[in-house]
Amino acid sequence: MKTKNFIYSSEMKKSNKKQHLLYALILIFLAVFSSCKFENSENEFSRQKLLFNDHWQFQLAENDPVSKEGINESHWKHVQLPHDWSIEGEISEDNPSGHFGGYYPGGVGWYKKSFEYDPSWKNKLVSITFDGVYKDSDVWINDHYLGKRPNGYVSFSYDLSPYLKEGTNTIRVKADNSKQPNARWYTGSGIYRNVWLQIKDKLSVTEWGTYITSENVSTERADINFQSSILNAYPENKSVTISLEIFDAKNQLVSAKSIDKTLSSNDTITIQEKLKVEKPELWSPEHPVLYTAVHRIHENGKVLDEYKTTFGIRSIRFEVETGFWLNDKNIKIKGVNNHQDGGAVGAAVPDDVLRRRMQILKDMGCNAIRTAHNPFSPEFYQMCDEMGFMVMDEVFDEWIASWPWENYQNQGKVPYGYHLEFEKWANRDLTDVILRDRNHPSVIMWSVGNEIPDQCYAEGPERLKPLLELVHTLDDTRPVTAGCCFMHLANDTGFSELLDVAGYNGGGGSVFYEKDKAIYPNRKFIATEIPHSFQTRGVYKTQTDMRSPEQGIAVPNLTKKEVFPEFSEFYSSSYDNSSVRISARDSWRRTDSLPYVAGEFRWTGFDYLGEAIKGWPSRFYNFGIIDLCGFPKDTYYFYKSQWTDEPMVHILPHWTWPGKEGKTIPVWTYSNADEVELFLNGKSLGAKSNKGKMNLSWDVPYTPGEIKAVARTDGKIIKEQIYKTAKKPSKIQVITDKKEVDANGVSCVHLEVNILDEDGNFVPYADNLISFTVDGPAKNLGLENGDPLDLTSNKSNQRKAFNGKCLMILQTTKEAGDIKVTVSSSGLESEEISITSSQSE
Repeated sequence: MKTKNFIYSSEMKKSNKKQHLLYALILIFLAVFSSCKFENSENEFSRQKLLFNDHWQFQLAENDPVSKEGINESHWKHVQLPHDWSIEGEISEDNPSGHFGGYYPGGVGWYKKSFEYDPSWKNKLVSITFDGVYKDSDVWINDHYLGKRPNGYVSFSYDLSPYLKEGTNTIRVKADNSKQPNARWYTGSGIYRNVWLQIKDKLSVTEWGTYITSENVSTERADINFQSSILNAYPENKSVTISLEIFDAKNQLVSAKSIDKTLSSNDTITIQEKLKVEKPELWSPEHPVLYTAVHRIHENGKVLDEYKTTFGIRSIRFEVETGFWLNDKNIKIKGVNNHQDGGAVGAAVPDDVLRRRMQILKDMGCNAIRTAHNPFSPEFYQMCDEMGFMVMDEVFDEWIASWPWENYQNQGKVPYGYHLEFEKWANRDLTDVILRDRNHPSVIMWSVGNEIPDQCYAEGPERLKPLLELVHTLDDTRPVTAGCCFMHLANDTGFSELLDVAGYNGGGGSVFYEKDKAIYPNRKFIATEIPHSFQTRGVYKTQTDMRSPEQGIAVPNLTKKEVFPEFSEFYSSSYDNSSVRISARDSWRRTDSLPYVAGEFRWTGFDYLGEAIKGWPSRFYNFGIIDLCGFPKDTYYFYKSQWTDEPMVHILPHWTWPGKEGKTIPVWTYSNADEVELFLNGKSLGAKSNKGKMNLSWDVPYTPGEIKAVARTDGKIIKEQIYKTAKKPSKIQVITDKKEVDANGVSCVHLEVNILDEDGNFVPYADNLISFTVDGPAKNLGLENGDPLDLTSNKSNQRKAFNGKCLMILQTTKEAGDIKVTVSSSGLESEEISITSSQSE
């Protein structure tokens, strides 16, 4: 893999002063020239990208839309995209998705949309882009078959131009998610991401047709490499001028260039140019500054096409001894794995829901996300660029093989998984993901597989090699990895040695870092998936539950007998004593202390639907450090104590345990202060040094009242936390993340519901049934409480609180007006919330 590192010396600065002055004059000239010559070009420019999500119709049916046999036209119902029909269905033990898919339904769904032809489209290229359809999609326009795309996670487009007609045109889409299980987690079903209609000139930049990289990067300057693919679909040759401009975050022109080209008829060319940016602002998680590249194609003074690409200027590299470097600064990757579902909304995740989830991670100190185990929506990468997350962009969860203990055959991980499509579609899918995502500065690595069984066999390296070659051909600026869970087998076959950076899932099946470092001294290490720790929000168990505990780092029982026997076996302890091989604390201690390990991606950031490994009646398992609602669990605060400098202290467990008076309860704190002192009802239980510690612990006989943690640094109090023993539930508290929203049909409001006692204290065991009444221009998009055993429909207007909390997500309509939400429960004081929905100017 080609690396692009650069040191810009002071001698070079001096020698280039005259060149810089000349460059500045040229830049000013180009800016003036561009604004004068093409000042009216915006009105002439023809490229449009139109959101195509409204006015779709949907029905579940097993039929052919061309012959229409079996279709009942009266069964069509209006839906707004993105749409996930599985989250709307009944959770049932009989659904063939089984524990993999959280027992949600699949099936075959049909979508159709009619739209009117616009005369301005004549002699233009009109295409439709689907950002994601799960799965096995077929698409027709005016009963003309456009094509099939099996992969449910990859964006794809079709050219509509030859088949459009004046008047009404109709798109039909089939999404077949009937063969189950086809993944190891909840996937959702249908057109669950955005759809776009794109109109552009016949001479224009192709889709995903730009490739922008930075080299020789420093705070003094950077060289920006442009590669652009340009199509001339006209029947005659065209002579054009192509201008390239770079604008900074303040929309100031910082670099420009113009070239003349002649394009042959019905041909595509690739141009490569280099521009310089002086004193660039470098992209990083702490400073996610973005630039915009603008390609314009002019013919005789008229702008035929304008294509904008957002990018960032930054340098990355992985070193054998020191791990990861960003902009010549050695940093640790503090990452999480996430699946793409959004809890209550399933796989059709609105931007507001996604942004809230990512902000929760950001507040924890997370700086990286692994897209487990498939590419995410385009909006996700845009948000990562803007918010400052680094991304391991992962493409496949399986190739062909199954695990050795499953009698090696080409049968993959699940009966109807991607292994059935790999040989035919892998190169196409991988290519499209790389082309779509390679301009995002947030993407720092490509992953071509997760726990691929092929790694265990001689065929594995031979299947890996062409994938590596393809990625390096399309993008030579980022390394390629794969998450290996049986590293000893991947080492034996040579699979791991082919990777640019070796990815260790679960420490490689065990925590093999030191052992492998001794055997493979030139290897680059990244912990792709560790730790696998479990916790249920508000649940505590003092007896340790660890699968395959790593020798020497297993977590001992916290007490001789279980203090909290009342909790279900389906629930996991929040003490960080429930995990696979290694706890969250020990995993991060190792990652942080080994300089050659670039960082870790823990499993997972959020709870996710499916992979309910304990079986019915659970619809998911508790891997996340944040629950399905977006409510942090206790381990969230462990990471915050390690990953942020914001003064903090957190106590666990809560302090409402009726019937446990006199029983000794382990009380832990997480903090980034020098020391923490614990108080019970005003009496000190002792101060403990926190330096070099992952947590502090006191054994405290339970006495109702007030428990308080005081965190100090340099002898000064930096943070306190108090829990008070709660009385019985008395009233409802509703906290909203917005009081004003846009009446655009997509904006969302999150309503966090807490059960309080008469004194306003949170009641951590409350399970009251909560009812929601919505009046005004909004709809209930989903209710959730984070309980894996609650099988209530997310579309219901009632939900029990789980350990004192639940969540409603509202979505606006396109009508302005006042929204009133009444939240009530029998025997509790209700709460009414008002929200204003307004039309944007």
